[in-house]
Amino acid sequence: SLALTWATTWTFGRLEKLEMCAGNIQVVESADATFVPMYFAYVFVGVSIQSLASLAFCYALLAVICFLAQTYFFNSLFYVLGYKYYFVTNSAGRKLLVMSRRHIQLGADVEFRDLRRLNDFTYVDIEKGKNA
Repeated sequence: SLALTWATTWTFGRLEKLEMCAGNIQVVESADATFVPMYFAYVFVGVSIQSLASLAFCYALLAVICFLAQTYFFNSLFYVLGYKYYFVTNSAGRKLLVMSRRHIQLGADVEFRDLRRLNDFTYVDIEKGKNA
């Protein structure tokens, strides 16, 4: 799973590019509080199941539900690979999810010069360099 998740990061450079200047960003918030409890729920479900067949069925069902709900972009293994999740509200008032390896200081001016679009509301920051 970790190897597959790491392999997907190599495809990020081929996605549609977008830039977001500091003047177009109203608010940057940490999204960790939204997604971390969901991952703990998966762990607790796995710990409570006694048989391997039940565990496989339960995780398969969860994978289908996550895929249909488009939460598959919020893969907990990206945390292991160093990505952090941020909600960024742009000047149009749209709240976007940005995955980034940079540590972004909340409340500081930040710009994203190399965002790649995963879907209409989810982007990955592949910019190399200093923390923001």
